[in-house]
Amino acid sequence: MQIYLNAIFNHFRALQAWAADKDAKLALDVKTFEIEVKFRGRYYTMHPMFQARSDGRAVHSSVLTQSTIGFGGWRPYPSIRHAYSTDKRLFKAFLRESGLSTPASVPSATAVAAPDFDYILKGAIGSFGKEIAGPFRAGSPIPDDIGKEGADREKVFVEAYIHGRILKVWFWGGKPFFAHAHDYPLITGDGVRTAERLVRDKATSGGQDWDKDVDRDIVMACLRFQGVDWHAVLPAGQARWIDYRYSQRYERNLGVTPHTDNALPDLVAKSGDQTDRMGTALAALLRQTIPVPVMISVDGMLDEKGNIWWLEMNTNSIVPPEAYAAMFSDLFY
Repeated sequence: MQIYLNAIFNHFRALQAWAADKDAKLALDVKTFEIEVKFRGRYYTMHPMFQARSDGRAVHSSVLTQSTIGFGGWRPYPSIRHAYSTDKRLFKAFLRESGLSTPASVPSATAVAAPDFDYILKGAIGSFGKEIAGPFRAGSPIPDDIGKEGADREKVFVEAYIHGRILKVWFWGGKPFFAHAHDYPLITGDGVRTAERLVRDKATSGGQDWDKDVDRDIVMACLRFQGVDWHAVLPAGQARWIDYRYSQRYERNLGVTPHTDNALPDLVAKSGDQTDRMGTALAALLRQTIPVPVMISVDGMLDEKGNIWWLEMNTNSIVPPEAYAAMFSDLFY
């Protein structure tokens, strides 16, 4: 993979491109990493976001520290919280009430012994692809140990597993402006290596330490779901997927690229007005508690028929470089 989204020079390029034909002033304060943007008699402070590691977990931070590992962009407000991004079950209820597609679910893992559909288990509160287990085949009992360290079983819900392309769509207010659409990461058999060795080699090539990989349970569940014996040699040419979450953690880093990976035009071509309908519903929801436009991302799955199955929303996602043109078209006009 090539890095576009959180490459800081791509953010500077986007800001420069927006300001190029305008009498606008942008000033970066290196002490705080805030940017002040002045144009048409108005000014806004753009607050930075960074990616960091804390106790082995990925987190967002508003300050540049020794634990910072990446850049997350600027927004005209600091980090915000919303109940529907904090509790995934609330967002799923909102989707159903709004007539938007979301996988079937059971609100608590204690409410059903063995779901009659293929399913995954999710913590209602969690992010960065954590607090998740499975997939499991229909009729499989929910494990006594659901694999969520420290999670309250009452706050773990059952969600139907949907196979497809992994989506994340970004919205400014009610307008979709950027999307990612990723295929599942695969291992491909060579008739020599076991499934375990193929996964280990893929993880190593992507910079992961498989022996310490926190995603081992997910990978092994994916292979079990497909009937793959972990210790058996995978036949030559046979491909099997090893994850279904939004991430490219198993892809080799090929460096930074200035070329956008915005998949929104292709997504709209495949799915019609589904992103616009989500944007309209989101805008109405957010106006109830936040009187101004904000940036939201929504995760989903695109099935083979072009249906988007929406999963969860995030109020503090990494900012795509394309966001600034969308933001400033509202803020200054």
